[in-house]
Amino acid sequence: MADKLRWGILATGSIANQFANGLKVSKTGELAAVGSRTIEKATEFTDKHGGKPYASYQEVLDDPNVDAVYIATPHAMHSEWTIKCAEAGKAILCEKPFTLNAIEAEKALKVVKEKGVFFMEAFMYRCAPQTRKLVELLGEKAIGKICAINAEFAFHAGHDWNNFRATNEGGGGGLMDVGTYCVSLARLVAGVEPDRCEFSAYLGEKGYDEWGNGILHFPNDITMAFGSGVHLNMRNDARIYGENGSIWIESPWKCSKGAKLVLQRKGQDPEEFDLGVTNDELYGIEADSVAAFVEAKECPYMSVADTLGQMKTLDALRKSAGLHFKGEMEA
Repeated sequence: MADKLRWGILATGSIANQFANGLKVSKTGELAAVGSRTIEKATEFTDKHGGKPYASYQEVLDDPNVDAVYIATPHAMHSEWTIKCAEAGKAILCEKPFTLNAIEAEKALKVVKEKGVFFMEAFMYRCAPQTRKLVELLGEKAIGKICAINAEFAFHAGHDWNNFRATNEGGGGGLMDVGTYCVSLARLVAGVEPDRCEFSAYLGEKGYDEWGNGILHFPNDITMAFGSGVHLNMRNDARIYGENGSIWIESPWKCSKGAKLVLQRKGQDPEEFDLGVTNDELYGIEADSVAAFVEAKECPYMSVADTLGQMKTLDALRKSAGLHFKGEMEA
């Protein structure tokens, strides 16, 4: 465990700002450096959050005062900068989805292993107290054998959205940006990799999935249905059904303050757990989780093997929908 980690952040977009705010309330993290494509953008960011501004990502990796790096770049750049971070000997927290496909993930993770650095895919919800409670309840078999899972995560951005998530070459669309959370939760709950993956999506004129629905089947007979989208609002909750009850998670992804996790045991009154956190706390807890396991080289909340399994599942879902990204690495 590290008492302190000095962080560098690559990129200055919305998610980078959220992580920087999280560092301010974390117990172990401090912002040391920020890299952007221009010194103006980097300086604007550091004026707000602290740290030293750089006009390139590489300068952040070259800074000896940086212990760990948060990769907040567009999806298509994750593999390249994970490799460069590993070669620089930095601990790595990389935004989801880790890469565009499993082949890219395997290549990058091979370097991570060779260099012996910490790596975690940044599924911040996995580190939150609410999710840790869910794992505890499932371990206790609070609702008996798990049978089915339903989950949704979507938002409605305008069709004039000027964002890499609204491009094919950037690995955009609902599945990779937010549907990936639903897939991650299903795999966490099932405890095994799916043996059947299907995704039905509307692929708009720009070649990304604007919205869609998917199903997963697991070899332990758990079934899962999910919805995702970037041009459609959904409930954005999750439900887990077992032979002896159910669990409803009001805010599974952001684990928002005041939101409930409700355990309904068969024949008993519902039990409510209020384990929500502020958005700053959510990312602060994620940073502290890295510090807690940095010496072990991976975090059990989101292991390296878990990331690779996630990418393989996303590959299978995209193949089912006929969704291919321009420029993604081929076998």
